[in-house]
Amino acid sequence: MGKLLLYAYTTETYLRDGWIKVGHTKSEIGEERIWNQFGSSNPENPIYQIIGELPDGMQDHNIHKQLQRNGCRPIEGGPGKEWFKAKNITDPFKDVRQAYNEIVNNCSRTEHYKLRKEQEKAVEKASKWFNKVYPKEVIESATHPDRFLINAKMRFGKCFTSIHLAKKINARTTLIVTYKPDVIGEWIDTVNEQVDFKEWTGIRAKAKSDRPADPCLSDNGEFPRSSGPIVLCVSFQDLSIGENGEIKPRLQQIPEIEWDLIIFDEVHYGNTERANNILSKLKISKRLYLSGTPFRLIEQDDFSAQQVYTYSYLDEQKNKREEIASDPDEQAEKIYRLMPDLNMSVIEITDHDISEQRTTFETDDIDFSLNRLFETERADDTKELSFVYENAVDHFIEGLHKEGHDARSISVYGKLGQRLGCPVKRHTVWWMNRVDGISALIEKLQNHPHFSKFILINASGSDTIRNGESEAILAREKNSVQRAINDANEDPTKLGTITFSCGRFLTGVTIKEWDSILILNDIKSGESYYQAIFRVQSAWVNEKTKQPIKTKAFVFDFAISRCLKVTYDCAYNIADQIDQERSYEQQVNLNNNTLEIVAKGLCDTLDIKRFYEGSLTSDPTTAQDILEAGNYDGGRMALARRITSNMLVSFSHLRLLEQYPDVLEILKKVKGYRTQEVADISADDLIQIGLDAADLDVVKDDPNIPPEDKEKVIEDFAEKDRDKERKSLKKWYATQIKRLAICMADFIYMTYEREYKIDHVIQTKSPQFFRVMTGITKEDFVLLCDMGFIKKPALNRIVREFSDQESSSLEPEKYILENLKKVAS
Repeated sequence: MGKLLLYAYTTETYLRDGWIKVGHTKSEIGEERIWNQFGSSNPENPIYQIIGELPDGMQDHNIHKQLQRNGCRPIEGGPGKEWFKAKNITDPFKDVRQAYNEIVNNCSRTEHYKLRKEQEKAVEKASKWFNKVYPKEVIESATHPDRFLINAKMRFGKCFTSIHLAKKINARTTLIVTYKPDVIGEWIDTVNEQVDFKEWTGIRAKAKSDRPADPCLSDNGEFPRSSGPIVLCVSFQDLSIGENGEIKPRLQQIPEIEWDLIIFDEVHYGNTERANNILSKLKISKRLYLSGTPFRLIEQDDFSAQQVYTYSYLDEQKNKREEIASDPDEQAEKIYRLMPDLNMSVIEITDHDISEQRTTFETDDIDFSLNRLFETERADDTKELSFVYENAVDHFIEGLHKEGHDARSISVYGKLGQRLGCPVKRHTVWWMNRVDGISALIEKLQNHPHFSKFILINASGSDTIRNGESEAILAREKNSVQRAINDANEDPTKLGTITFSCGRFLTGVTIKEWDSILILNDIKSGESYYQAIFRVQSAWVNEKTKQPIKTKAFVFDFAISRCLKVTYDCAYNIADQIDQERSYEQQVNLNNNTLEIVAKGLCDTLDIKRFYEGSLTSDPTTAQDILEAGNYDGGRMALARRITSNMLVSFSHLRLLEQYPDVLEILKKVKGYRTQEVADISADDLIQIGLDAADLDVVKDDPNIPPEDKEKVIEDFAEKDRDKERKSLKKWYATQIKRLAICMADFIYMTYEREYKIDHVIQTKSPQFFRVMTGITKEDFVLLCDMGFIKKPALNRIVREFSDQESSSLEPEKYILENLKKVAS
C-alpha cells in the first residue's frame, strides 16, 4: 500500500452538532476521495481538511482510537461509518488535528505545517548572519552586527518564521516587542499551538480578558512554569522604563533577564528614540527586526546586504506564476494562488467631479489634497460639525456610485467598479485623515440613498458616536469589524460594509473580507501607503471548496502624482537591496538598471491604471513614469545622491549646541567645493531649530497622539520653517554636513588604506591628510559622529558601498567622484 492521507470533513448541517467524518485515502487521490463520497445526490458541499500524511503501517483507525481516548465518541446510527461527535463543536477539525499529532508527532498541539521555501531562506540567511559565517571584514563593517532585518510583505508568515529562527540559533529566552498590541495573539498562538515548538511557552506580559487561557505574567512579575524556551510578548505602550530603571512590578524581571533574542515587530512603526532608549536598558544578545515596509529604516539606518532578507510583492507574484504553471490541473496544494492580485486605479478629480475649481485643492507637494476636500468646521453658535467644502463633498460622493451615461472615472462604486470587476457585495476601507472628517462623512452617508445600504463602521479611534451617526458601529477592536461584516453578508438588504479609519487596522491586522481601499488623505509616506494597501490583499478562501473567494483586490487613489512617488519609494527600496547584494558579490551589470526593472515589475503586477479628465478609459503606467515621479537620475548617481542627501542630517541634534558650543566652530571649518558665509551664523537660532525639531520628532513618534493633533503640530512647525532666516540657517547646516561627507569620500578614495566602515575612517593612520581633505581634525569628526550631528549609521553605509564599488570593476573614479562634484555644484 502507498502513502495514506488522513482527511476529515463535515457539512454545515452536521457542523451544528459537532459531527465529523475521519478517514484515509491514497495520497494520489487526495481531495477526489472526499467529493466521490458525496456524489451528486447530497445537497450540501463538504467542509473538509487534509490533515496530513500517515506513517507507514498506520491507518485511520489509529486516529479513531485516539479520538475516543480524547473524549470524541463514535456516532451510532449516524450518516455513515467513521463519524465522530467532536468535543470542540465550534472547530471539530481541531480535535482531529490534535489526535493526529498525538499519534504521529507525539504532541497534543493542533497545528503542524512546514516552512515555505522563502521562509526557509529567511531563517537560513538570518542564522548565517547571527552565527557570523561571513568574512570578518563583512561582519566588522556593520554598524550593528547583532541585528538582522526581515523585510517581507504582509502574510509572509513573519511570526512562524521568526520563532523558527529563534529555535535555529538555540534561543532559550526570546522577547517580542511591538507598538501593535493586537498582533500579540498571533505570536502566542504560533508558539503555543505549533508542533514544531512543543517544548516552548508563549507568554503575555499583560493578561487579556477575551483570551483567559493564554499564559501571562502575574501581577508581581512571576513567569508561568516552563521547562523549555520562553517567548515573552509585550507592547511598547506597556513596557515603560524610567531614566532610573523605574518599571511596573509586573515587568520588573524584563531588564534583569539576559535575552538571547529580541524580536522588534512592525519596526517601521516604532523605531523611535523612545523605543531605542527602552531597548538600550535591556540585556540583549541579538535583535531581529520585522517589517513589510522598512523604507526609512533601510534608508536612515545601516543594514548591509547580508543583514537583510527581502520578500516583496514581486517575489510573491513570481511564486504564484510558477505554482500555476507547475500544476495546471490544480491537484497540488494551493499556496500562492490563494493570494489575490492587487490592482491599482489612480483617478484624477476634475472640476466637474466636485463642482468646484480644482485649483482650490492643489498644493505645492500634492496634485489634489483630499485632506482639504474633507476639511471640517464647527458653527460658532451650535458647534455643529460640517464640511468646509460641503457642496464639493456632496458632488464627489454622488460621483462615486453613478452607473449611467453620466458616470465618470470616480465611479468606483458604480460604472468603473463594474468594469474593473469589483464584487457586488463589497467590504471596503476608506482611509481618511481626521476623526472629525470621518464623523461628518458617516453622518452624511447614513442619510444617502445609496451608501445608507452599507453598514458603516467608525474605526477612527473616536470614543463616542455623535447623534448624527447613531446607526454607525464604533470599532476599537478587530472583532467589531468582523461582526459587522458577518452581519452584512447575512443580510440581503445590505450592500456590504465601509470601514472608516485614520490608520487603525491598517498595519499588522488582517481582515480577509476587505476587497478594496479608498485613499482619501494626503499621506506621502511610502511605508504607510504600502502597509495600508496590502491590508486588502489578504487571502479569503471558501472553506468548503478551498477555492479563493477574492481573486482580485483594488486600490483607488485620487492623487496621481502621490501614487507614482510612493511607488517609486517602494521600487527604490526593493532595488536597493538587490543592488547591495550584487555589489557585495561583484555581480553588477552596468547594462541592467535594477530600479527600472523593479519599477516595471510593479507597474505590471499592480496593473497601475491612470484615469484622466473623467474618462473611463485608462492610461497604462510605465517604469519611466515611476522614475520621472521620483526625479530619478540613473544608477550611476545613486551613491552620489546618498552622500548628498538629507539622510545624513539631524536637525534635532542642533539643540546640543547649548552644551557643546565648540561644535559650531567645527562646522564652520568644513571644506567644500564652494564657500558659504559663516560670519552671521547664530548659535541661539540653531539651538532653537534643534529644540523645535526634537519636539516634532516626539510628536511624530508617539502612537497615542491622534492624527489630527499631529497634523496641527506639523502645520505649526512648517509655518515656522517658512521664515527666510530660519530656512537659510537650516540650509547652511545641512550643506556643511553634506560637504563633510563629500570630503570624506575624497579622503577614502585617495588613501591606500581599505575602509569597510566609518570606524576605519575614524581610526585612520593618516590624520593629517584627513585634516587637509576635510578641513577638520579626526577628533572633531569623532565628536560630530558621537553627538549625532551627522548620522553615523547612514555614513557607515556610504563607506561600505564606496568600498564595494572600489572592489568591483566599475571604475569608481569615473562616476562616483565625478558625480559627487556634479551634485555638489
